[in-house]
Amino acid sequence: MKHHVGNALELPFDPGAFDVVWTQNSGMNIADKERLYVGFHRMLRPGGRLAFQEPMAGLVQPLIFPTMWARDVATSFLRTPEEMRVLIEAVGFQAYTWDVMAAMPGVVPGAPVPAHNIYHLVMGDAMAAITHAGDRNRDEGRMVTVQAVFDRP
Repeated sequence: MKHHVGNALELPFDPGAFDVVWTQNSGMNIADKERLYVGFHRMLRPGGRLAFQEPMAGLVQPLIFPTMWARDVATSFLRTPEEMRVLIEAVGFQAYTWDVMAAMPGVVPGAPVPAHNIYHLVMGDAMAAITHAGDRNRDEGRMVTVQAVFDRP
């Protein structure tokens, strides 16, 4: 197994080089989602799978900041689940599973984040504001989480 660090919009791999493409909580920072999913489709062999978990825009907008991935709207590029599914299918993927959830699996809404948690270590003093904004985004329908698997025919 190899590990490659790079730009998700500049994938230097041969067409059909992968059986699976998996992303988790990364697409929200990428504005050019069309290019992203075209690249994923190109890299997957026929019969390959795309799997992801991503935050997406809820019915109520705008999003409240700060979030775990952005301090303000300048680096946050959420689209609605409906827009994303249409985009991904237009690239040539076929949905295998598509689950839209109000909260991330395993996260108890409103539960405090322990001080020794990795989030506090990475986000520091901003974690309280991020948690508060995250709770509001979830409770007010500003953000949802989508878990999906698509096949590349």
